Amino acid sequence: MNLIDFDHNFYGRRGVLEVLKKRVLGLKDGYRQNVALLGNRYIGKTALLQRLMAQMEEQELCFVYLDLENRDFDYFASQFTKSLLYNYLKKENIAPQEDLKLLCQAAKERLPRTVFLVQAIADFASQAKNQEAYHMILSLPEVFTQESGKSVVLVFDEFSNLENFNIPDAFAELGKRIMTQKHCLYIMSSSQTQQAATILSEKLSLLFGNFETITIEPFNFSEAQGLVEHNLQGVKIGLHLRNFLANFTGGHPLYINLLCQELICLSGVFGQEEIYAPIVTQAIENVIFNPWGVISRHFELQINALTSGKNAGIAAAVLAALAEGKHKISDLTESLKLKTSQVCQRVNILQDANIVERNGNYYHIKDKLLGFWIKYVYQRRLKSIDLEPGRSRKQFKDELGRALNDFSMVARKDLSVRMADLMHKFDNESFMLCGRRYKLCAFRDIKPLKLRIGAGNYFDAISAQSEEGQWLIVLKKDPVQDTDLNGILEEIKKLDPKPSRSVIVSLSGLNENARVRALQEKLWIWDEDQLNCLMHLFDEPIIIR
Repeated sequence: MNLIDFDHNFYGRRGVLEVLKKRVLGLKDGYRQNVALLGNRYIGKTALLQRLMAQMEEQELCFVYLDLENRDFDYFASQFTKSLLYNYLKKENIAPQEDLKLLCQAAKERLPRTVFLVQAIADFASQAKNQEAYHMILSLPEVFTQESGKSVVLVFDEFSNLENFNIPDAFAELGKRIMTQKHCLYIMSSSQTQQAATILSEKLSLLFGNFETITIEPFNFSEAQGLVEHNLQGVKIGLHLRNFLANFTGGHPLYINLLCQELICLSGVFGQEEIYAPIVTQAIENVIFNPWGVISRHFELQINALTSGKNAGIAAAVLAALAEGKHKISDLTESLKLKTSQVCQRVNILQDANIVERNGNYYHIKDKLLGFWIKYVYQRRLKSIDLEPGRSRKQFKDELGRALNDFSMVARKDLSVRMADLMHKFDNESFMLCGRRYKLCAFRDIKPLKLRIGAGNYFDAISAQSEEGQWLIVLKKDPVQDTDLNGILEEIKKLDPKPSRSVIVSLSGLNENARVRALQEKLWIWDEDQLNCLMHLFDEPIIIR
C-alpha cells in the first residue's frame, strides 16, 4: 500500500492551470497579461505554480521562481540573479552550477551586459545598498531579454512580503518596471489576500500591465469527493464515508491529503482491506484531537498568532462564539457581554487575517474544519478539567460519531425537504452568492407541491409566502433543458396569484439557452455551488446529488 506522494499527485485546478498556461504562451506571441493568485495558506497556490513551470519547461522562455515568505533582501537578490542565469544556461544545454561566480563565468561570453549587471547587484547587496540593488534587479529582465532573445516569467510566491525589505516605494518602482517590460510576465501569489488586494488596487493599478486576479478557493463538493477518491486509489471506502470526508474538510486539499494519508496508514496497521467508520474516526482523532496531530498543531499555531497581545481573550471569545453559530454582530455582543465597538474591532482584525469572512450581516469562520476544531477541541481544552483520564477524548469521539450519523441522516433527505428546512432560516437578509446579491425574505406557509410540466411530467416545487408576496421555487437535480424551462414558464403564467419571485434550483445547472431565457424572464437561478453557499451560511451540511 503506497503513501500519498504530495509532490507528484497534482489534482484539480485544471481551469486555473490552463489560464496560466495561456498567459505564458501569450507572452511569446506579444500578448502580456500579468496574473495574481490569491488564496488562503495551503490551498494549493504553490502546487499550481510548480505544475505550471514543470509543464512549460520545454518552452523557449526563462522562469524565475522566488518564494518570498519569511525571506530577507539578500535572499531575494541572490536567488533572483542565480535563477535567471541558471535557467538560461540550462536552456542553452550548458551544465549550470549553483555558485553565482561560476554562473557568471559560464554566461559572460553570451550575456556580457546581463552578467555585468548581476555582478553590480551582488556588490551593492554586499554593501547593504539595498535600494540601489533593488532597482537594478527590476531592470535585469529587460537587459536579459535584449541579449538572450528569451522572454522572462517572474513568479513571486507571497509577493506582498516585498514590503518587508524596507525599500522606499518598493511597489511603486515595481509598477514602473512592469509597465515598460513588454517581454516579462509577472505571476504573483499571496496568502495575505486583503493586503495583496490593496497592493494590487492601490500600488499596482497600472496603465499597462494590470493584473488579472484569480482567487483560489477550497474545492467544491464534487472536486473534494474526487480528491478523496484520487488519494485512496486501491483502498476501498464507502460512498457515504467519502462524502463525509469531503464535507467535513470543507474541500480544503491539505486536510483531505493529510486525513487520507492517516487513513492509509491505519488501514495498513489494522490490516483492513476496506475503510470503515471506526478507522475514519480514529484518523480524525489522530490528526485533529491529538495536541501533536498535524492538523491540530497547525490550528494551534494559527490561533496562538491571532490571540496574542492586548485583548487576546476577546479574539479567542469571538472565534468561539462564531464556531457556536453566533453570526451577527448583535448576536456576538449579546453572547459575549461586550460593547459593539470591541466586537467589531476584533472581527475586523480576524477579517484582515483572512480567518473570518463576511456575507451580508453574517460573519463566518472561513475554514470549516478550523471552526469544528475551535468548537470541539480548542474551547474544551481551555475549559475542561479532565478528572478522568481519556474523558475529553471520549467526548470528542462521541461528537464525531454524532456528526457522522447526522450527516448520514441529512444526506438521505429529499432535496425538497432540505430546501424547505433551509427556507425556514431565512430572515430578510441579503447575501452574495457566486457574485450576485440576493435578498432572502422571511417566509411563512412553506409548502411542498408538484408542478406539472407537460404530459405526465412533474417537478418538485415549493410555495412560500412572504410579506412581499408568493414565491415559487422549482427543484431539479438534473440539468434544466429548453423544454423544461418552457414548461416551467407556462405553469407560472397559470398560477393565480402570479408569484412575486420565481427561483429555479438545479443542482446540475441550466443549458446556455435556458439560462439566458430564464434570466430574461427575471427568474433566479441557483445551482449546486450557490445552494451549498447558502447551506454553509446557515451551518447546514452540503447538498449531495
